[in-house]
Amino acid sequence: MLVVFGGISIANPALFSASKADVLSSTGRIQYVFYNSCIIGMVFGALSGWKKSRLVIILSCLGLMLTLYIGHRSSVAIAILACLYIRYRNISLLLIRKRYIIGGIGAFFFLAVYKAVYAAIKAGNFELVGQKIQFDQLSDSALVGLEQFVTLAHLDLVVKYDYTLPCSNLWLVPLSLFPFSDTVFGKDGCTYNEQVQPFLFPGYSGGVAANIWAEFFANFGYAGFPLLVVILSLVCVAVEAIIRNVRSATLKAGLIVAIVHLTFYIQRKELLGAFISAKRAVLVALFIFGLVYVHRKCFPPASAEVMPQGARALRRDNG
Repeated sequence: MLVVFGGISIANPALFSASKADVLSSTGRIQYVFYNSCIIGMVFGALSGWKKSRLVIILSCLGLMLTLYIGHRSSVAIAILACLYIRYRNISLLLIRKRYIIGGIGAFFFLAVYKAVYAAIKAGNFELVGQKIQFDQLSDSALVGLEQFVTLAHLDLVVKYDYTLPCSNLWLVPLSLFPFSDTVFGKDGCTYNEQVQPFLFPGYSGGVAANIWAEFFANFGYAGFPLLVVILSLVCVAVEAIIRNVRSATLKAGLIVAIVHLTFYIQRKELLGAFISAKRAVLVALFIFGLVYVHRKCFPPASAEVMPQGARALRRDNG
């Protein structure tokens, strides 16, 4: 899958355009499958053991590098966070070694700066890249790449103006769990971003993402904050329960990526978008699992393991 869908993506010249609009317009389901496959491949390697999954990890890393070049930093960030989730899910944060913290901050800083220079890299304008990564320009380049400041502005402005959404697409969240539901029901014109950007960011030329906390405030007022915490907590507890009872490292990988979408990456999204992203990761994992299941039925291994190593390792972590 990494090779096939990666090859199809490489054959799409629009993905290598320096224009973000061209990249987004040419990004389809094949690309989403490829991006999620790269992330799941990395997480699968972390669960199954790096030594036994070298080829998958190498291909996944190459795929993530390609994804980063195309301009999607989120895939790299989600893969890193999912691997950290596996490593530190049952370890106190106080026990994390300093060098790992420094490495994490370095990776975060790199992804922030990369947003300011990736278009110039794709355009071959390395002189501009050199200017933006000079020491006196690094802070400005990092601020450009930190979407968090824009997403925080959402909550600030929504609370300041006591803004209320004219309509909401939250009723589509349960339906988003079904495959291809986003195509069937569409956006229905009630997305948070479509309503908020013209009103709160009328002079902003680029995209302004969203803010999950601002969305719930705009729908339910201050009661939206505890309501969101309850919803996400219940969903993540349910996903964790499934993870503990699933034997397949592939399915575990997809579910772990879904948790990252519903906890970390949801901060710059609305609830419907986060659920759709999480669903895509799980569906890709299910598709991979189905291919492996059919392959094993047609070509049974010489000696079958009762439980995959990844499942045993995660079960040991759970005590």
